[in-house]
Amino acid sequence: MTGNRTATVDDQLFVTLDNDLALLFATPLLRRTMPDAAPINAGLRAEVIRRAASEPGVRISNRGGWQSKTDLLEWQVPEVAVLRGWIVAAVKTMSTLSPDLSNRAPGQTQFKAYAWANLNRMHDYNVAHLHPESHFSGVYYVDAGNAQTGGTIQFTDPRPMARAMPTPGFNFDRVLTVVPTSGLMILFPSWLEHWVAPYDGPNERISIAFNCTLR
Repeated sequence: MTGNRTATVDDQLFVTLDNDLALLFATPLLRRTMPDAAPINAGLRAEVIRRAASEPGVRISNRGGWQSKTDLLEWQVPEVAVLRGWIVAAVKTMSTLSPDLSNRAPGQTQFKAYAWANLNRMHDYNVAHLHPESHFSGVYYVDAGNAQTGGTIQFTDPRPMARAMPTPGFNFDRVLTVVPTSGLMILFPSWLEHWVAPYDGPNERISIAFNCTLR
């Protein structure tokens, strides 16, 4: 959306384009590759592998794989402190889309976040789900494994009525697929339904998911 003007009509986000066109009910998705992430990823990967070998996993939307408890942002390793800073920066960027949030003085808007690690191996996946009781959710890819062997994250069009009348030339009701790469962070509204396709790579795929609540 670079170069386009954002505004609000009836409290709904839209993006104005040229020729009197507008994208109504636009759904924001932040995609950001962190610079110089390799040493941070190495430390995070080592800690996730260590914990996965010694702690029982949690089962929520994951089918197979290992998922940690939601206390990851409290882990006492220096790489987690860097990750916390990346999450803060991503949420700040997302907040610039809201005139209400972007015009507030520093310190008037706060948020809390929690995170957990995911370790997927052969055939592991996540069923379709969303993240209730949160405002924004995200994923950071510590080790994307082999990008050619599945494990993509896929988002469904949040407008279910779009499937009632397929429109030639348009991709309404399409699925948006994001191919993971190591060092990539994505952030999206927590109500946006998504799932993770089965991963069939020979090595582990490690990601960190997180939820944020604004206040």
